Amino acid sequence: MRILLVSHAANNPDGGASRVYHLLTDGLRERGHTVRCLHLDDFQMPRGFEFPAKRLLLPQVASKTASAFLGEDFDVIMGSNGMLYPLFRRLQGKAQHPLLVHHIFGLSLFDHMAILTETLRGHMSTSLIYKSITGRLPIFWDEQGARFCDITIVLNGRDADVVETTSRKPVIIIPLSLHPVIAKAQPDAPAMETRDPLSLLWFGSWIERKGKFYLPRALRKIADRYPRVRLTIGGSGMNRDDLVGAFDESLRDRITVLPHITIEEHITELGQNSIFLFPSLSEGFGFALLEAMAMKMACVTTLTGLGGDWLRDRENAMIVPFASSLHLADATCALLEDASLRARLARNAGKVAEQFTTQRMLDRYIDVFEEYRK
Repeated sequence: MRILLVSHAANNPDGGASRVYHLLTDGLRERGHTVRCLHLDDFQMPRGFEFPAKRLLLPQVASKTASAFLGEDFDVIMGSNGMLYPLFRRLQGKAQHPLLVHHIFGLSLFDHMAILTETLRGHMSTSLIYKSITGRLPIFWDEQGARFCDITIVLNGRDADVVETTSRKPVIIIPLSLHPVIAKAQPDAPAMETRDPLSLLWFGSWIERKGKFYLPRALRKIADRYPRVRLTIGGSGMNRDDLVGAFDESLRDRITVLPHITIEEHITELGQNSIFLFPSLSEGFGFALLEAMAMKMACVTTLTGLGGDWLRDRENAMIVPFASSLHLADATCALLEDASLRARLARNAGKVAEQFTTQRMLDRYIDVFEEYRK
């Protein structure tokens, strides 16, 4: 097959949506398919209007960029989060066209709902332009992508349920896979018994939908019961002074901040800390959670993305309600006071994570492409 992949994310082999397209590109090529992959960096932005184009016209820009390669006669064209809906709409008018795949990494609807919830709780402010235009546009792009595609691929069941209610096209769930380097390190993950039980880890962007406003209050509650507890925050991209200001001053000396770390350093952190905190309000899948599970950490998470489809409370994770520092703290304390529970959840989490291999993901994409090609 000849396949065109178009990602809405900036080119980063180790990060987020871009990582998936790199894995697909490399894996499909290894299996003999011809693949061209475009990222946000490749889009032909109008000179002098890059910022408004990204906020208001990204699908039009992405579709124009992708159109320049249509002469390569693709069998499959896949674009993420509605980026190619203008191109799909045009190609649907032709009797013969490639399989048009709308790929949703996480519905913008739920991200928007999370931000509005945080606004209503007074944790942040949002502009009228966001509320009326820029916050709603990605939701529209997702809807149009599902309307003009041949099939939609999502990462979780909640997103599938929403798309199925608004689209008459097939909707397929294909989970993501572990980073190959982390998958390779997984068998050697240190046993829970060798780790400091009072070591907590948060990894990811320090943004509203990740539940950042609930961690500082939760840590205060945890520290009241376990004064020696410590927290590492990795991968936020923020320097220490800017980040720890959100925490009580009395807690700041027990917080380690690692703004940018390599995959190898990430593996080290996952292997030496005991409890992973993932209070996210909205996720398409949750790479950070999967990686912590793979390295046999005991995880506290909400039922979003991976958590909603694959995890069960006190079986392979501690499941907590959205937007509750109290529940986040109580679940963490339950793990701190029960070594057997902590070890059991860590072992079971590792078994779940073993299923998310790159080969399994590639098999599923190829099966779907071949099944739905015209």
